[in-house]
Amino acid sequence: MSVFDVFKPKWQNSNPAKRLEAIAELGADNQDVLERIALSDDEASVRAAAVKKLTLIASLLKISKDDADADVKRLAKNRYLEEVVKKLKSAAEPSAEDLSYLNDLKDTHFAEDLLKGVNTSETVRAELVKICDKQSVLAMAAIRDLNDDIAMAAARKVTSDSLLQDIAKSSRQPEVRKAASERLRARKDAEDNGKKAAELLASKRDALVQQAHSLAARKDPLAVKPQFDELMAEASKLGMGDKQATIDEIYASFKKFCDEADAARIAAEKAEAEKQAKISALTASLEELENLISENKVSDNAARVEEIVGECTEGKSLMDAAWVKRFNNAFFKVQEFNKPVEVASEALEAENSSARPELLERLKALADTDVNDMTHKHLNVIVREWDKLNVVSAMEGDDPMLKEYNALRDALSVKMKAYEENAQKRFEENSEKLKAIIARVNALDENEDFRELNKKVREFYQQWKEIVGDNKFKYHDLWQEYKAATARFQEMQQWENWHNEKDRDDLLLEMDELTKEPGSQAVLQKLKEITNRWKEIGPISAAKLQEYRDHFQSNYEKIKENCAAFIEEMNAERAKNLEEKEALCARIEELVKNTEMFWKDKYKVMQEIQESWKNVGMVPKENVAALTERFKAAAAAFYAQHKENLKAEDESREANYEKKVALCMEAEALKESNDWNATSNKLKQLQESWKSVGPVPKSKSDEIWTRFRTACDAFFEKKRAHFEEMDASKQKNLDAKNALCEKLEAMDAAGQGTLEELKAAEEEWKSLGMVPKEAIETISNRYNTVYNKILDRLAHADSTLAQGLDDIKQKKIAMIDKVRQFAESAGSNQLADAVRELQKEWRELGFCGLEDMDLYKQFREVCDDFFTRRRDQLDIQEQARQNNLQKKLLLCEQAEDLLNDLNEQTVGASMNKVKHLRRLWKEVGAVPREQSEKTWKRFNTACDKVFAFGRKDQEGDANAANAAPAAEAPAEG
Repeated sequence: MSVFDVFKPKWQNSNPAKRLEAIAELGADNQDVLERIALSDDEASVRAAAVKKLTLIASLLKISKDDADADVKRLAKNRYLEEVVKKLKSAAEPSAEDLSYLNDLKDTHFAEDLLKGVNTSETVRAELVKICDKQSVLAMAAIRDLNDDIAMAAARKVTSDSLLQDIAKSSRQPEVRKAASERLRARKDAEDNGKKAAELLASKRDALVQQAHSLAARKDPLAVKPQFDELMAEASKLGMGDKQATIDEIYASFKKFCDEADAARIAAEKAEAEKQAKISALTASLEELENLISENKVSDNAARVEEIVGECTEGKSLMDAAWVKRFNNAFFKVQEFNKPVEVASEALEAENSSARPELLERLKALADTDVNDMTHKHLNVIVREWDKLNVVSAMEGDDPMLKEYNALRDALSVKMKAYEENAQKRFEENSEKLKAIIARVNALDENEDFRELNKKVREFYQQWKEIVGDNKFKYHDLWQEYKAATARFQEMQQWENWHNEKDRDDLLLEMDELTKEPGSQAVLQKLKEITNRWKEIGPISAAKLQEYRDHFQSNYEKIKENCAAFIEEMNAERAKNLEEKEALCARIEELVKNTEMFWKDKYKVMQEIQESWKNVGMVPKENVAALTERFKAAAAAFYAQHKENLKAEDESREANYEKKVALCMEAEALKESNDWNATSNKLKQLQESWKSVGPVPKSKSDEIWTRFRTACDAFFEKKRAHFEEMDASKQKNLDAKNALCEKLEAMDAAGQGTLEELKAAEEEWKSLGMVPKEAIETISNRYNTVYNKILDRLAHADSTLAQGLDDIKQKKIAMIDKVRQFAESAGSNQLADAVRELQKEWRELGFCGLEDMDLYKQFREVCDDFFTRRRDQLDIQEQARQNNLQKKLLLCEQAEDLLNDLNEQTVGASMNKVKHLRRLWKEVGAVPREQSEKTWKRFNTACDKVFAFGRKDQEGDANAANAAPAAEAPAEG
């Protein structure tokens, strides 16, 4: 150990083991120290330990390139990539610098982590796919990515046929699956010299022509015009060949239909604009009439009023129910306006009427205020002013203001009386307390230590002040008694003052010496001790108080000035500590708010924060209380939340235990089953369910797992034994079939065999059971080949047999052609059933000779092509249903938006809008079956609410008409 280690931080110790201990103690917030160690330490193991905790990306990259030790370089490279992945996963909007890191990890397993991460931004995933060349990573992105553009970009860069097949089968994006299938088919077509590509092109052209016919037949051409334009753009891109003239003709007819519809729309809009102008004019006229009524100018403008009434009556049919109600109200007011109105007014104003309400308000305010010593004075002032008014009324008993005045005065008198009684009671209680204090002062022993006596007297005086408060004149007599009781301590006070002055002189001498020393922590500590001792010394004479105070203050300031640099450094350190502790508080508060982070991870972070808090030094004194309170509040909130999490975890584990018990019972019920496939699938489902259930209480974990595993193992062991027995029998069957093939081959080599022998061999073949899976195709081809050779040889000698085989051949050729024809409409369920029937019929027809194998190969290829096309067409149909679903959801939103602004003025227009939306609904095609009922219910509910509101409004108008038939007069006029 070096002597200089005492003056160095632990991480700079000459002993590598000590430096390793220091690194282990450093927190994640000491990145600057970790960086210095990783870059400059002489020991490779120490640098490696620092690299493991270092999170600075630039430093890790530098170390991975420049470090002298190969292991440290590899570790730094790996840590660099880990931190890059963390940064890219957490970045909502990554910068250009962030994206530049992708070049370093594009072909590593970290690329897969980024593409798998649910929080990785689309920008990062898209850029990674763009620069990555690793086929497995690209295939994974094409299969799993939720963004169709990213998945499509990844799929385009995949070149392996096997990976493309995986994408075509498993990708989450229908368009990506479709694109992968098309690429595979294109490659296959290229191998077939482009024949199938031409057929596919022709089928696409026919599909576009059919779709053009469908769009042209729609009732609302303007609604589908964007779709037709997209179709024409697609046709232009595809190239229509001999179908170009047909689709051009359809488009010309559709365009003419659109022009006519557009003209009709313009005319309808013009008519609607005229209607709205008329409605606006009638609304303005009604407002003018209402203003004339409100300003009492109906008689002065009788001609204009009559003109407005005529206009409104004539145009009433255009307006909504709310407007009609307003008009009817105005009409009645016009009718009633000229009727004579009898107004009875009595001017019984009392003298000084303006003063009485003001006095009442003052009296109310006084009554609402808590009673105090000034309340009586304020009441007398109000009473004198009221009496000056000399209010005398002939109906004095009925004067409401006088009644209110008397009631308030009586209530206030009651409150004042209660207050005075309470005040007298408090005075008596306080007097007893003060007398008790005087008695305790008189009981003090003069021989007791004066400091203790002085302390007690001061305490008694403080108690006296707290009891008396501001009402010291009420207790004047008792105060005189108190002064007399304490007078005997005056001489003792003078002696104590002299003694205290000596003690203060000693402290001042110490301070004089301290002013000559340079600033340091020891000086500040000594000053603090002197200050505390100064405060503990008792009082001195008032004449010398200022002198001592000035001397002390002068020395204090000089010592502080000497320590200014040290204090500044200390304050800076405390300010830094304050920032660190505030940051720790903020981290705890963020943990409390964070609802995404797993609660156990949050607890680990909280423990780290608390440990860091202990290691941070002191903060400025003025911030201690607030900071401590903040930390305690944040910690309390966290642990309250943690307690709830633990409780929820316990409840969840118990619930999980009950679920796993149920799974055990299901597995135990199945363990004796002999339905191998169904039971295996069911047990696998139970195992998947087991994985998804989550943990159970630790005390029950082993027991429940052993129970479940025992039940599953019992079945699978039984199944294994069964299939081992079956495998043995399959091998025997294979041996028997090989023997049969050898028998037929010997028969063929010898030119022997009859039709009856062949049929017998076929029956024997069928009677033999299954063979091992890997041998199925080989043994079947061997049997079929020799069987057809013998059959063909027999047919040459038997014209009837030859004719029969030829008939079978022709039927099979016809079946192949039929499946080829069906492929054009592979999406039909009926055709799919028909192909399956043909496959069944093919098996029942039997063999047709030497050409049978080639025919079977062709038949299998056309069937595979049919079902591949069917799968693609079903994907297209599903995509169309998804598109229709989006359109219908938009219609649902539009119907629901009508409810937000539904009132008497808008209900008519809203009902018409609903009718229009329902027409559009009918024009949209089918949606996915599982969404159909729910979507329709949502749409229909919103529409029904609009019509229900409209019917209620119409019923309201009808009821109003029945209640007041006179209201119909203006409408009929």
